[in-house]
Amino acid sequence: MLLPVLLMLLAGMLELSRATDAWRKITLLARTVADLASQGDAQNPVAAALMTDIFAIAPQVMRPFDASGVTIAVSMMGVDLTRLNLVPQVCSAAASAGATARAVGPATGLTVPDGYRTQGMRYVLVEVSGSYTPMLGGTLVKFVNGVSDQITLSASVPWPIRGGQTYGTNTFTEVVLPGTNQKACDGSTP
Repeated sequence: MLLPVLLMLLAGMLELSRATDAWRKITLLARTVADLASQGDAQNPVAAALMTDIFAIAPQVMRPFDASGVTIAVSMMGVDLTRLNLVPQVCSAAASAGATARAVGPATGLTVPDGYRTQGMRYVLVEVSGSYTPMLGGTLVKFVNGVSDQITLSASVPWPIRGGQTYGTNTFTEVVLPGTNQKACDGSTP
């Protein structure tokens, strides 16, 4: 009578530790991509090949977990130059295959993080999402109607700009991503 309870506890602890490790890997991937993207490139806007290389690191960071379903969205964010506005602007954005880049303009559903609430501040926001399939509980969950056997894990990481260049009257450096907007956040051409 005690053995089944102990086995269930063991299985639960194994699954919890594995799920926690998968979430940690998602967070680590978001931080790694943010760090690399914040450094920019020798040119502005950043070369598309560099962004492809940054997105390609997912399998290495996610090991031993499968990175095939991981999506990454990188947004270069800006705080208004003329007044302190807690709604950040998406200056430029890029996304990995299967992900959707944020639209350029006011960022809906976001506020400026505490450490970045300065007029003209620029920062990177990386959003990573991936699915986790339980090792042991996945087969048991299939017997319950309406419940998926996968859990979606996500992480959103703001990161300071470490490279790039200044534009217009702004004293903060900015990295411009390829694709969505070929202009800096203030509208000037890089």
